[in-house]
Amino acid sequence: MQVLTGADKLFQGEPFVATVSDSLKQDILPGCMVLLSAKKGNGRVAIGYILALMPFESEEVPTIEILDVLHGGRPVLNPALMQLTEWMADYYLTRRIDTLMAALPAAVRTTVHDVVEIKHFTLNAEAPKVINTALRRAIMQLMIREKRLTVHQLQQRIGRKQLYRTLSELERGGHLQLTKRFSSTKAKQKSCYRLSLSLPENAEESLKNSPKQLEAIKILASFGNTFAFAETIGSSRETLNALVKKGFVEKSQMAVTSHFTTGFSETPQSTKTPTASQQKALEQLTHAVTQEEYKTFLLHGVTGSGKTLIYIELLKKVLAAGKTAIVLVPEIALTPQTAGRFREHFHDDITILHSAMSNQEKYDAWHSLRLGKTKIALGARSTIFAPLENLGAIIVDEEHDSAYKQDRNPRYHARDTAIMRAMFSKAICVLGSATPSFESYNNAVKGKYTLINLPERVDGATMPAITLVWMKGSPKASASISELLYSQIALRLEKNEQVILLQNRRGFAGSIFCLACGHIPLCPFCNIPLVYHATPKQLRCHYCGHAIHFTESCMKCSSSNLFYKSSGTERIEEELQTLFPEEKILRMDVDTTSAKGSHGRILKEFHDRKARILLGTQMVAKGLDFPAVTLVGVLMADIGLNIPDFRASERTFSLLTQVAGRAGRSSLPGEVYFQVYNMENDVFTALLQKERSYEKFFLQESALRKELHYPPASRLIKFECSAEEENQAEAAALYCKKSLELQLPAEKGRVLGPAPAGIAKIRGRYRYHILVKLFDGKLSPPFIKQMSDDIIARFRSSGVLFSIDVDPQNLM
Repeated sequence: MQVLTGADKLFQGEPFVATVSDSLKQDILPGCMVLLSAKKGNGRVAIGYILALMPFESEEVPTIEILDVLHGGRPVLNPALMQLTEWMADYYLTRRIDTLMAALPAAVRTTVHDVVEIKHFTLNAEAPKVINTALRRAIMQLMIREKRLTVHQLQQRIGRKQLYRTLSELERGGHLQLTKRFSSTKAKQKSCYRLSLSLPENAEESLKNSPKQLEAIKILASFGNTFAFAETIGSSRETLNALVKKGFVEKSQMAVTSHFTTGFSETPQSTKTPTASQQKALEQLTHAVTQEEYKTFLLHGVTGSGKTLIYIELLKKVLAAGKTAIVLVPEIALTPQTAGRFREHFHDDITILHSAMSNQEKYDAWHSLRLGKTKIALGARSTIFAPLENLGAIIVDEEHDSAYKQDRNPRYHARDTAIMRAMFSKAICVLGSATPSFESYNNAVKGKYTLINLPERVDGATMPAITLVWMKGSPKASASISELLYSQIALRLEKNEQVILLQNRRGFAGSIFCLACGHIPLCPFCNIPLVYHATPKQLRCHYCGHAIHFTESCMKCSSSNLFYKSSGTERIEEELQTLFPEEKILRMDVDTTSAKGSHGRILKEFHDRKARILLGTQMVAKGLDFPAVTLVGVLMADIGLNIPDFRASERTFSLLTQVAGRAGRSSLPGEVYFQVYNMENDVFTALLQKERSYEKFFLQESALRKELHYPPASRLIKFECSAEEENQAEAAALYCKKSLELQLPAEKGRVLGPAPAGIAKIRGRYRYHILVKLFDGKLSPPFIKQMSDDIIARFRSSGVLFSIDVDPQNLM
């Protein structure tokens, strides 16, 4: 018997034919993970995946044989996932093995940690019969002696490599247990605190002159007898240790595990009844689930229209029908409220997947989903590959978000991959957004997707009023904040309401300009201005991470006469602290949220009203729901419009709509102030429309894109050639262009370039782009593979790297 197989470490990842021994014939299915070895050679083994069973044997005898079948002979990829990985390889012009490996967590793709243990006797109603063979007797005799061995150790002791099938049989018979064990360090210990059980009655009275200690005592009192970490309490360790010395607080050590937590929690919400619009949408979606046919819906609801409630109620119906579901969110850490609300409703029926999980946790979560122990998988883009059977629905929340696009090979888009998985699984796919991507909305308008509109906010809330502040003609309270915005912030603070401010640039200053000699410090590896960060006193590159110490003088002429261009969040925080010295300012950007759980802790402080001003980058625009927020201010609303990317207007419109939606989400009305320099831009004209602003902006922008043949009027493919020598990168790109022009007829598409990338040099490598606009059809995968091989071979000595990005989200 012969099978078509794929393996990363054999034949450069290309599919090949392998031989299956008679003893394994019954266990081989497409999607199985197997151990492979060359018939001649040093006996080294590799992991591979069965792509298909060969209908007939080839005349040429394969040089590779299958030694064993892993994971008990059960496929690690079900038929729908096998179809999906095949579609991905074809559509994204990449190797099949890359898509197979993307669909499986690294923890599943290894055999290094497979462990065999003797199973203790248990009384079964009827134990499965296992045929007694010499090999099985030898294994059992050894295991009775040793109790526990790795598969590798067992193979060496027995002197045979093909053991997995036999071990699976012995496991089925209840004699052995085959598990994965990952190396782990001893659990970290961390100090935790609680109120002393023998707290004096006059404790609070004695702390009158120590306000921080008094506040800590009050917070600890709300926790009862439960121990809590300093971060949870919101007090410093110094404050808490001082209370320990006074005998008011007890200190202990607690093991820290890596179980998922966002650091954010809120009181469970009361059960909400869907509004008429929500109920109508829910009925439409539920009916589609019962039909057990593929269908994609675009749920276009304004911010605050209650999309999450629809998702939750739909999932309840899906589970009641005995089906499973996948929920995709752009990034778990940035949507703690959403993740928390799903957990609150589905408890042990939901598995939340995230990048901070240990290998053991990732394997256990995958196994739990594969065995059907949990029915819902929630997480970021790779969650689309969750090994669930009998899928009923896939939900893609904030479907417009660029975080769904993978930035390394295979460069898949999780939204489009979700649609295809739903198709292969005969499930429904629900795309939700207040500002859908133009591609999705265009498909809905054309009838490819079913459009469901939610035009109003729930709970009687109204859409916030938007005001533009022209910075050139407005008096300023500080370098970055206008008098008008300052007075509005002060007014909200007087009313004890909350404010969210957005500045989509981190650091203190975007660049530094010497007024004496004109020097601007540039990154030596990327040739772009270094960003000044005040807290560590560093100049830092936001593309490669290169950083140098800053001495507050010009690196070229030593002058201290410097101009700090373009304010970042650090500088705005400093200005706010000057304008509102009594206020606690919470800043949320990459620099303040690098520690695990810090994002959730900042939001928890804001939720608990410990601060009334939240300042941040685009993080503050995503999925936040705080009833006391009545004012949103965007300090440089047109900051993203000058990027040389055809999606710049769409992204800016989306970001501003999303952040504006954080205001007035309860009975308190909200207001939004956009500080701008270019008031005439079409984005702001559309945002000021009181009704159907998205639809009007879509029609206007789409007409322009159609004229220029940009998506959704065409499809894009970006080819990138990079090298340490610029002339080599350009030569490779020129060869790529000529090859593409020979293949692509003028009526089917256009080849643009080659040209230096928007950021021409990153990490010491020069980058050249070729952009293909496809009007009809697609490029042939065999041709693209041949061209890719030719470029790599021709420019191998120059170290040229070649990459392909289908439907690119970033042209820089």
